[in-house]
Amino acid sequence: MIYVILTGFLAALLSVPLHKYFPKGVGTILSIVPIGIFVWAISRLENVIEIGYVTESYEWVKSINLDLSFRLDGLSIFFVLLISGVGFFIFNYANSYLQNDPNKGRFFLYLSLFMTAMLGIVMSNNLLILFIFWELTSLSSYLLIGYYHHQEESRKSALMAMLVTVMGGLFMLAGFILLGIEVGSFNITEILNNPTLLDGNQLKPIIAALILVGALTKSAQFPFHFWLPNAMAAPAPVSAYLHSTTMVKAGVFLVARLSPLFNNSDVWTLTLIHIGGITMVYGAIIAITHTDMKKVLAYTTISALGIMMLLLGMGTTISVQAAMVFLLAHALYKGTLFMVTGNVDHEAGSRDLSKLSGLGKKMPYTFYAAALASLSMAGVIPFFGFIAKEILYGAAFSSSFASSIIGFGTFVTGVMFAGLAFEFGHKIFTGKTSETPKQVHEAPGPMLWGPIVLATLGLIGGIFSEQLAQPILHHSSNQILDVEHVLELGLWHGFTIIFALSLLTLVFGYLLFKARKRLLTFSDKHKLNQKPGPENVYNKSIPALLRVAKGQTKFFQSGILRNYLIIITLTLISIIWLQVLLSNNSIHLQNFYELTQLKWYELVFVILMGIGIANTLVAKSRLTSIVSLGLIGYGTAATFLYFGGPDVAMTQFLIETLTIVLFVLTLNYLPKFIEIKRSNKIKLMIPALLFGITMTIILLWIHTLPSASPVRDFYAQSSYLLAKGRNVVNVILVDFRGLDTMGEITVLAIASLGIFSMLKYIRSN
Repeated sequence: MIYVILTGFLAALLSVPLHKYFPKGVGTILSIVPIGIFVWAISRLENVIEIGYVTESYEWVKSINLDLSFRLDGLSIFFVLLISGVGFFIFNYANSYLQNDPNKGRFFLYLSLFMTAMLGIVMSNNLLILFIFWELTSLSSYLLIGYYHHQEESRKSALMAMLVTVMGGLFMLAGFILLGIEVGSFNITEILNNPTLLDGNQLKPIIAALILVGALTKSAQFPFHFWLPNAMAAPAPVSAYLHSTTMVKAGVFLVARLSPLFNNSDVWTLTLIHIGGITMVYGAIIAITHTDMKKVLAYTTISALGIMMLLLGMGTTISVQAAMVFLLAHALYKGTLFMVTGNVDHEAGSRDLSKLSGLGKKMPYTFYAAALASLSMAGVIPFFGFIAKEILYGAAFSSSFASSIIGFGTFVTGVMFAGLAFEFGHKIFTGKTSETPKQVHEAPGPMLWGPIVLATLGLIGGIFSEQLAQPILHHSSNQILDVEHVLELGLWHGFTIIFALSLLTLVFGYLLFKARKRLLTFSDKHKLNQKPGPENVYNKSIPALLRVAKGQTKFFQSGILRNYLIIITLTLISIIWLQVLLSNNSIHLQNFYELTQLKWYELVFVILMGIGIANTLVAKSRLTSIVSLGLIGYGTAATFLYFGGPDVAMTQFLIETLTIVLFVLTLNYLPKFIEIKRSNKIKLMIPALLFGITMTIILLWIHTLPSASPVRDFYAQSSYLLAKGRNVVNVILVDFRGLDTMGEITVLAIASLGIFSMLKYIRSN
């Protein structure tokens, strides 16, 4: 499995060089990678079904139990087949769609990176590794959505998608960390083999909620759905791959993967049922109000994702099976329709449903793919979409949680799907040929392979569902829930209520199709697409965030050194006293009598430093202030010398001397001395006094604490034995903390080069 991931990364690295030498066929060459992964997955399918799952692991960061660990089971291999199988057609489709694009190599770099990240998500056997691949999909999708970066809409849409999904990813990471800590492992196999590890744990609802935020944002669930329709600014191949079959299904995969651990948690199940149900109906209703083909497909995708989340939340055998069946059906027909939309837009120059008709005469193969995919979307027998619709209705009406409400919601959604399917498969390809911005003609061959094959599979998969789809769908369902009976797929189960509902769905769907123009008029009149919602909140929050950032930057980065020192000082004081208060330890200060027992020469040092401090505060010139500060520094050095620190004292003497000399040399280059007002002096005095009082109390407190320290004893005992040095301080700086010292020297060297460059620039001017 590691070689599958490495092969994907290699394909990404080779994309740009290959485009340089094979500008016309780079996508076709790179499509060898996904089809190779598809064949590899097929070869492993039988073994996985027999054993249950296979794993492989490579040690990486042992200290935090972070291994490159991978797992292949019924669920992951199902997603691998989807990602690689559809990926093969998308690579060829994109190669033709972007035929003359000079940046095509860069596009395939992003696309290969995304495909690899998705494969990493579904095969990861470690929560932290899964998170790394999860965020890699956010990054690569950001690059793909913003591929037309010269367009403002693309840039905004890419940023929106990344901010929403990355925000959710951070919540998910917190959930993963808590989960790993509570169960004692980040290994997914270990967690799934012991699904009761969190039972009775008070943190279980919190962990479930955190992980769900990541899944819901990635799969565009309400109220995080708005990024997906805006992501339609991406090229058609991106929409067909990311936003119908892969990236948006990552959240569904995560929920399915961790359902054995949380399916008895009310937070998990009720959230999925409510959010999934709302998203299902909301997405379908909003889809009805749009005429842009991409927007319609985007909102129906949101609705479909809501259906999958709802089914997984219900957590019954039939609902879990229905989720997997519907996921496959949706991938086949929605991937097709996105590519059909790309063909229509590419060849006709428009994707407005209200203005397109009669294209089937000029685009017969695209019409064939659209017709088959639409019939599957509508749930017409014998398509695989019909099987998915029947099992969906069966799961909805048999639910123990508000079955009538859920059943009615799924039926209404199915009706709206059917009505929109008539538009895609019938209206725009039949009737009188409409006028279009471009002269209509059929799309190139590579742009037809994908939609034709996927649409045909929707038909063949329905007729031969037991032979082709049943094994993989059953074993993928079995990884989510120990199913009570084998998944049975078939076209005919007799004249049942569910079959009657399927027929009614088509009837009402057709009536909705006929009434679509009036619905659009009503929608435009009442501006249903412009009502305030989550997207409006997002659009207002970004400028607000920028204003806050500007304000805090203006406050903290004022350009005045004095303000910087005040902020740093007050922050340090706050942290110290906050820690003292939180620690619940009382402060015992050293006996004041002991502090007053000073020798006469110690008093001299104190008096001299006091004079220096007083003189600095009242000085009328910089030179006087510098000399006064030097007096304080020399007094401190003399104190170090008296108490047995000659090396520290020598360092202090050298620094003070060098500082005074440098200040004196630069006095002539400084602006005129400005005397600070008395009121400002008082304001500056407050943080200075607070800092002085705080440090004094801390030092006196330290003197009352036990002085035994294992670190001190270690340095004292090991300095000569290990480092052959008798000066403990020097040994610590040079040997034990050599890298730290080298870093400090490097910083000083860089600062010196900067100062030298500035002086050289000043002299030249």
